[in-house]
Amino acid sequence: MSPFETLLMFLVVSLLIGVSCSLDRRTNVTKRTDNDTYYNIYTKINTLQKDLKNLETKLQTRTKLIRQVLKSVIEMDSNLEMSEKNQKKQTNLASKRNAIGFTVKLPTTTFNSRTIILQGGQILYNGGNAYNGTVFTCPSPGLYLFHVSVVTKTRYGGIWIYKNTQQLTLACAGHGDPQYNGASVSAAVWLDVGDQIYLRPNNLPMVIDHNSVFTGVKVN
Repeated sequence: MSPFETLLMFLVVSLLIGVSCSLDRRTNVTKRTDNDTYYNIYTKINTLQKDLKNLETKLQTRTKLIRQVLKSVIEMDSNLEMSEKNQKKQTNLASKRNAIGFTVKLPTTTFNSRTIILQGGQILYNGGNAYNGTVFTCPSPGLYLFHVSVVTKTRYGGIWIYKNTQQLTLACAGHGDPQYNGASVSAAVWLDVGDQIYLRPNNLPMVIDHNSVFTGVKVN
């Protein structure tokens, strides 16, 4: 083999070795790149899993907090509703206790004047303290109902219900002499503050039995 052929053979072998080494390096680089890619994917997956777990933990914490807040709100609403019911109940009780009205028994008395105002005896009820034992004075405007029941042995004896100076209704017992007879009458009337309601006898002399009663109440 000539020196030229030897040199040519050497160059060919060198090129083949270089190409082989280059291919090996590329193969190794490709493998490393694939490995890096897989590593990055797994790392991202692990990171996402950790983030998801953290989000779930935060969500559970917030859900628990929201439940506690809702529970507190429900308890507050329940307490408020109970307080309102109790307050309304107390208001109703106070309203009933202070409801305007009265009932008074008329004592056994003989009256000799038609201008005299009949005085009451035992007061059974006096809500609002508007009845002073003789006259009812309206404390607040509204519709009122008054009733008088009289027991008398006076012939044609009776009792007038008055509003201020106006005669409203008459309870007349008719011919009751010499035995006791009874009569009753009612009057529904609108009153303004300061209006007065009272009783006066119809016939003289007027004898009233202690079972006679005078009642008044505010309707609305």
